[in-house]
Amino acid sequence: MCPPTVAVRDQEHPLTAAEADSVLALAADAERHDGSAPLSEQFRLSARSRDHDGARHLLATDDAGAIIGYAQWRVGAAGEPPSAELVVAPTRRRQGVGRALLVALPRDARVWSHGSGASAASASAFAAALGLEPVRRLHVMGRSLRSGPPWPAPELPAGYAVRTFERGRDEDAWLALNAAAFAHHPEQGSLRRADLDQRMAEPWFDPAGLILVVEADDPDRLAASHWTKVDPPVQDGGQVGEVYVVAVSPDRQGQGLGRTVTVLGLDHLRSLGLHEVVLYVDEENVAAVRTYTALGFTDVEVHQQFARP
Repeated sequence: MCPPTVAVRDQEHPLTAAEADSVLALAADAERHDGSAPLSEQFRLSARSRDHDGARHLLATDDAGAIIGYAQWRVGAAGEPPSAELVVAPTRRRQGVGRALLVALPRDARVWSHGSGASAASASAFAAALGLEPVRRLHVMGRSLRSGPPWPAPELPAGYAVRTFERGRDEDAWLALNAAAFAHHPEQGSLRRADLDQRMAEPWFDPAGLILVVEADDPDRLAASHWTKVDPPVQDGGQVGEVYVVAVSPDRQGQGLGRTVTVLGLDHLRSLGLHEVVLYVDEENVAAVRTYTALGFTDVEVHQQFARP
């Protein structure tokens, strides 16, 4: 069997619409086979929109030109290494496709594994065989919105008010808040206006679910936010909400705003009639893990990121 050919798609050699469709179909096939999505939201959106700004797409093809593997790497936030994800067609695994894609990535790229159970074990074995070591862990936590330990009522400190996101008014202010709150986060800290616009164009986006804590005497100054997410939306049968992004301005920390805005989001999700809520949090974010644990969240699964020593 011939080794796979790996081609790079960038601004000079853009990903075509047909290639993007094939990549998304490949990822969907892998998800059905493995029981977990191989590509996270940002990587999937970049493939679908054929985004090449800060992203590179790698296509592994067989001798007939069919796409049998895909990888993407994205430039990290300032001072951070690139983040990468890859997927191989279930029928073409253990044939050198994953290795070929990994070799084509930047040497300092950190590669995510989003699987669980047998899929996670297989990814760990693959990484170890190629000399990669785990360097980061992402906890997926969840809780019931209808039972379990109750969360406290929100306590808003004096001088603050609550409102929801408004299109055409809050985009720049929210991006500034997000950038400040996640200045050292490899993925979230590099979110751009184009990324925000992509998400606002998604069927699940609901401005009422993006809750803002603002200064009472200047409601355009954002102190904290909780962007909730329901995908699929409630009207399409969705029953699980997500604590999508919680951001607190660094100069407002220590006032309990993170806990308050989180509780406001949980109240909102419960008001929609949802059954469950999940979130993703870095293991190194000890304060956030502590807050979520105190609010009744427990681990559902753990994702890992691997890198060369």
